[in-house]
Amino acid sequence: MAKEKTLSLTQNPGRSGEKSGPESSRYQRKILSLLLKKYENSQAFRTGVPSKQRPRFAMVDCDDASLARDYFDEMNHRKREEIHLALEELASEGIVAIAWPRFKQGIEVDKVYLNYEAVDKAYRLAGLTPKGDQLTALRDTLRPLQDHPWEWVRRWWAETDEALAARKTARLDIDDRSGYQELVQVLEALPAVEDSVPKRLFSQSVLGDSKAFEQRVEKRLLPLLKRYLDEACDRDEEYLQAVGLLNHPQLVLLAGPIVLQLAQGGQVSADVPGGLGVSGQTVKDICGLIIDAPRLITVENLTSYHELVQQAQKAGKRAVIIYTGGFPNREIQRLLRRIGEEITQIDAQPGKIECYHWGDMDAGGIAIFEFLQSRFFPALQPMLMDGCAYLRHVDKGIAFSGEYGEKLRRLQREPRYERWCPLIEKMLACGKWLEQEAIPVSEAEVHI
Repeated sequence: MAKEKTLSLTQNPGRSGEKSGPESSRYQRKILSLLLKKYENSQAFRTGVPSKQRPRFAMVDCDDASLARDYFDEMNHRKREEIHLALEELASEGIVAIAWPRFKQGIEVDKVYLNYEAVDKAYRLAGLTPKGDQLTALRDTLRPLQDHPWEWVRRWWAETDEALAARKTARLDIDDRSGYQELVQVLEALPAVEDSVPKRLFSQSVLGDSKAFEQRVEKRLLPLLKRYLDEACDRDEEYLQAVGLLNHPQLVLLAGPIVLQLAQGGQVSADVPGGLGVSGQTVKDICGLIIDAPRLITVENLTSYHELVQQAQKAGKRAVIIYTGGFPNREIQRLLRRIGEEITQIDAQPGKIECYHWGDMDAGGIAIFEFLQSRFFPALQPMLMDGCAYLRHVDKGIAFSGEYGEKLRRLQREPRYERWCPLIEKMLACGKWLEQEAIPVSEAEVHI
């Protein structure tokens, strides 16, 4: 096997004294970018201590396909000459070392090595910002979050800062520091959002551009919400609602014998055909409630809500029915909290009000039930969300992936989801989850 030899410029029998042109300079940048990427992915970069094995690449299996293609282009040998000239100049600067196979010196490069002592010079010549500088700058950008009012934000900052300090990217796009500056602005502004606000109004207020949040920040905020929020939502818009951001203003839908007494005077009754839609401002103005019904039902999905309202009114049943819109936004939560307080007072007197929730038989529906029970209605009961209802309609279920199955198994392992284990076992056995709309509203009549 031919032995390699590493040569300096003076040892290289290439074209001595020839200066580089535009093509040679372009190849220099390609070569340096490739070597610096190898360096940035190395243990030497993360520890700051040079290792015995220098960053290198072999020309024959170069990661830069265009560089390798040009080098071995048999129809244009000028390209190889330009690459050799680029390498010779880099070697003369002490930035790289070139390894030529025996008997092919000056003819065909085997490997190219980056010299550790010339890394800073390599970055300057390549026109690149050192990765270490980028990581430091990003740490500075995120540092205001260390004192954030929300615990999960502080936790994300601590984990990220630790990774950046260890010279790891922490799955961040370190080339987009300005994008993370906007993310910090958004995270700092969110705790001050008392009521839900449309995304574009929020974006205009915080970022000075009504579309900036959707175009640049939302894609970074959503993964954080999905990873760190306690609430397990099904849809992106529900995660945003959990922190007070809406796609557009929404009405709170409710129906049945409930009267909202308003601080500004007057009252509003939801005991009208089809129910009632009220604004968030109206909900905020509620100072009292009159509930004249033996039961309250919260409903996850819009179609089922309307069908249930029609069924109740047609049958002459008296039940307060409220649409949660999947995971409830802040206005709906405010109404539910107010009703929950009223029910607590009523429960201390004769005529107890029974509370039910009807939703999808899936991980999201289960999480929504647990949220409503823990925050607003301690005696909340599931409605048509059991193993019997599931098996009656499983033929209309939607098949789920192995990843989703693992999500269900994680719920099984949590004590707070113990009541759902029989249903989850059936879902895992059948490999399907069931939408609320798959169950005929006629089956709900016994509960209303």
